[in-house]
Amino acid sequence: MNGKNFKHMNVKKLWQANSAAGSTLHWVGRILGTMLLIGATAGIIMAFLFAIYVNRYIKPTLDLNLDDYSLDLTSFVYYTDPQTGEDKELETLYDTENRVWVNYEKIPKNLINATIAIEDQRFMSHKGVDWKRTIGAFGNMFLSLRSNFGGSTITQQLIKNLTNDKDVTVKRKIVEIFRALEFERHYTKEDIIEWYLNTIYLGQGCNGVNTAAQTYFGKSVSDLSLAECAALIGITNAPTLYNPYLNPEKNKERQELILDKMLELGMVEKDAHDAAVKQTLNFVHNKATTQDSKQSYFVDQVISDVISDLVEQKGISQQMASKSIYQSGYKIYTTIDVGVQKIMDDVFTNEENFPKVRVNGPELPQAAMVVMDPYTGNIVGMVGGRGEKQGVRTLNRATQSYRQPGSSIKPLSVYGPALDMGAVTPYSVFDDSPLSVINGKAWPKNYDFRYRGRMTVLKAVEISDNAVAARVVDMITPEKAFSFASVNLGLTSLVREQEKGGKVYSDVNIAPMSLGGLTKGVSVEEMTAGYCAFVNKGVYTKPRTYTKVKDSKGNVILDNTPKSVAAMKEKTAYYMNYMLQNVVKQGTGTKARLDNMAVAGKTGTTSDDNDRWFVGYTPYYVSTVWFGFDEPQEIKLEKSTNPALALWKMVMSKVHEGLENKSFFAPEGLVKASYCMDSGLAPTEYCRMDRRGSRVATGLFYKEDVPSSRCTMHVQVNMDTSTGQLATPFCPEEFLKTISLLDLNRRFSVSGVVVEDEQYTIRIYGEENSGSGYRAVTPSNKSGSPPLNTFCTAHTQAWTPPVTESPPPEENPEEPEQTEDPDAPIQSELPPEEGPIDTSTPQPED
Repeated sequence: MNGKNFKHMNVKKLWQANSAAGSTLHWVGRILGTMLLIGATAGIIMAFLFAIYVNRYIKPTLDLNLDDYSLDLTSFVYYTDPQTGEDKELETLYDTENRVWVNYEKIPKNLINATIAIEDQRFMSHKGVDWKRTIGAFGNMFLSLRSNFGGSTITQQLIKNLTNDKDVTVKRKIVEIFRALEFERHYTKEDIIEWYLNTIYLGQGCNGVNTAAQTYFGKSVSDLSLAECAALIGITNAPTLYNPYLNPEKNKERQELILDKMLELGMVEKDAHDAAVKQTLNFVHNKATTQDSKQSYFVDQVISDVISDLVEQKGISQQMASKSIYQSGYKIYTTIDVGVQKIMDDVFTNEENFPKVRVNGPELPQAAMVVMDPYTGNIVGMVGGRGEKQGVRTLNRATQSYRQPGSSIKPLSVYGPALDMGAVTPYSVFDDSPLSVINGKAWPKNYDFRYRGRMTVLKAVEISDNAVAARVVDMITPEKAFSFASVNLGLTSLVREQEKGGKVYSDVNIAPMSLGGLTKGVSVEEMTAGYCAFVNKGVYTKPRTYTKVKDSKGNVILDNTPKSVAAMKEKTAYYMNYMLQNVVKQGTGTKARLDNMAVAGKTGTTSDDNDRWFVGYTPYYVSTVWFGFDEPQEIKLEKSTNPALALWKMVMSKVHEGLENKSFFAPEGLVKASYCMDSGLAPTEYCRMDRRGSRVATGLFYKEDVPSSRCTMHVQVNMDTSTGQLATPFCPEEFLKTISLLDLNRRFSVSGVVVEDEQYTIRIYGEENSGSGYRAVTPSNKSGSPPLNTFCTAHTQAWTPPVTESPPPEENPEEPEQTEDPDAPIQSELPPEEGPIDTSTPQPED
């Protein structure tokens, strides 16, 4: 074969080969084109279906508005520092999430950069989704066949935190991507980073960086250093693994990784980086932001008061109000004086300060106390129980327990209204003798079972006399007493009418108003507020535990401005202060005296001895203490003491240390005048001729209250000096002596009622048994001699001049010279100081 033919053959073969290759490529191209066309068509179809899917199933869930999210924000309770006037944190309140919001402007730049460096390096440039990381995450998912997407941006993480949607599904990831894209169209990067840093969880019950900064470093987030910022933000990736308390080495590794990233991204200089790495971190265990606190009784009451006011003023439910306290980031400004509260807590948590009591079971007697500023209505201290508090919002006996007040109610329901009506003054006189007979027995009984006879209101208050109190209520009417105590002085627990077990009960009666045996009882807080009006010139101010409440944005939502009313005349308050000081000077409250301060007050003991009270006050504070069992039972003391009074003294003596010695207010123009202690009227010469000695005393009166009518109670009689008895018509003239006795003829429907001054009353010779009922009898004489006001038994036959009648009172008599000290005790025997009660024969005060 020649060369030409060989060449032709090769060309032909080459052409045939090329033709075959071209045909193959053609078919491959057609196949690929077809596949691309099918793929494109499928893609279009898939895209169309995906669009329908998104539109129908995903789009409705894309809307995300930050205004719709009310996060669990920690609320703060503040007190005012008395030295600086600054508001300081007392306690924090939160429900399930302890979170304190911090605005973007107060977040350190280093903390923001540390977050971006470790969580989302391209945060400032992407539009909500980092596509490079997202595609990589999807590829990782398909290649590894795992549902672990990863690749979330800060925006996506925020959305997950807000929606609490943690499902690990393709749908959730797609929704999250679309939401992130939509979200960043409406919010700035500053908004997103602020919300993110306030919503992340950082261990130890901390939600948000501000709470975490306080917990781990004991400082505000704005004060964190670069090293602290890196350590703090490192926790969020795995709060347990990187917890600096549990795993300090792991936290340090994470911190250095973040610092290295920040250096790599140019967020910090090398020197700052190296210094932060070397810095020794001081992690503190700040318990102020944890729920280890049981909350004080005071804070418990603040919460109750705020909830009550939210319900009343905002028209929301109790449940919603309670939830908002713990979740809305409120700032509650309280009235507490932390110094006073500490003194109270120290006294009430020390078991040595409580008396030994014979008990019938494991239960110990409890106690409660409130201290109040009478001029502002501010409660400055409160204790609701004995010993260490055992939980949050437990029984607060200062406000939630209602007990019988005994005689401690008398200033509020008896003498307060009587003084205010002008019906009495401290020097008005009533008969300390039974008011009535009930079931064949004289009523009411005094705590020592004695009836003393004629007695001033001053004396009745001093010794806590029951009979005089009952007579005063009977005079002014129970309705007036009830209204004054409940309306004027805030004893809202008093019951006008209540049916229980088919029986109707009411406090609008003589016994409840005068002796304190109430249907429901009263609280320690109520009693304290009622007495405050005496200190504050008759002005009653509703008690308050807080002054205002602000929401998380600083808006005032509750303004608890003091609510005051003129409850009584200033004169009433002055007279009551005078009488209640006398109780402490020489009456049942002597153990409450303070060395450096004027003190007034009133004791109270129930007839069954289930409750002991002392309400005491100074020109600075009013305070009430109650002592008794939660389930009422007799208090059987092993030592002679009034536990309520003793606790009051322990607290208030320390509260008043270093305070200026002040006196209670006194009006100008008071008049010093004389009065008869047996009538309360202007004295005559016969008031000085009483067999016991002069019955004239002096007191300080408002001018209009100075007695003008002359005493007609004392009447001139003759006494036989040989026997010391009243003269008969047969007593020799040389044995006669002119004296004066009381012109009284007490009679009762039962016999044997002993009245101590009965021996100083007149008898009419030959008519000693005249009148209806039984005349009061005199106390038994230890010597066995007959009573002083019986008629002479030595002269029964011989004639003597008849008993001389008293002359008529002179017109415009001269005022006799007065020498009596108005502050001296009244000339009658004082009862023992209120102390132990013989449990074998109970001696109730009331």
